[in-house]
Amino acid sequence: MSNIALSGLKTRAELSSRGALVEGDGIAELDPNEWYEVAAFAAVGSQLPGGVVSFVFRTPDTTETPIVPIVGDDVYKLTLTRICKTDAEVSFEEGTIDVTDDCEEGFNANILDDYRGISGTLNGFMKYNDDTGELSTNSKALFNRFLNLVVDDGAGGYTVTATANEKVLLFICLNKNAAVGDKQNWIIVPAILSGLGSGAGLKDAQKRDITWTKAQGYVSLYQRTVFAADVI
Repeated sequence: MSNIALSGLKTRAELSSRGALVEGDGIAELDPNEWYEVAAFAAVGSQLPGGVVSFVFRTPDTTETPIVPIVGDDVYKLTLTRICKTDAEVSFEEGTIDVTDDCEEGFNANILDDYRGISGTLNGFMKYNDDTGELSTNSKALFNRFLNLVVDDGAGGYTVTATANEKVLLFICLNKNAAVGDKQNWIIVPAILSGLGSGAGLKDAQKRDITWTKAQGYVSLYQRTVFAADVI
């Protein structure tokens, strides 16, 4: 088989939110075909994959052996929300240490410092509810990461939601067209949304550009063999 290139249309971006902590009891199975983040491992006999706290995995299909966490195996179930985009950029870099001395014959020399940085952007458009004029839930939630949210119903009711910009898990599927039996490739990165840009020219749509950088936690290129329930 030959290797082929794919268009950006085949890329899909999702932000995840944590559900309540699921504490293992050796009886209850994890739901099939769902994403989970590891919060803790049992000291002996853990049934969870990865071996690292903050490891993210998807549970087996219903036809596969289920995962049954034992006492000490704790996970968060993750809910993914799609982020509509015009483009998604991801950048990887590793730091260097200058080791130039007079034996380098006039050339600079460097070695890697084993620390890698990951950052990127998710650019798109502001969206509004066509019936009410309200910002879409996604757009409003993004603004609330940088601004206090005040809702005034015009009749004396005021609701204030303080700004909160916590770590998220960013999922970028590189080939959402993967069919059953194919490999689906995901970049999974704990991220801080470090910037939000908006505005518009006279003849431009209102934009919504997100800048993000890696937060603390486990990162992976996650390759999943697609079952019917995994098809996007």
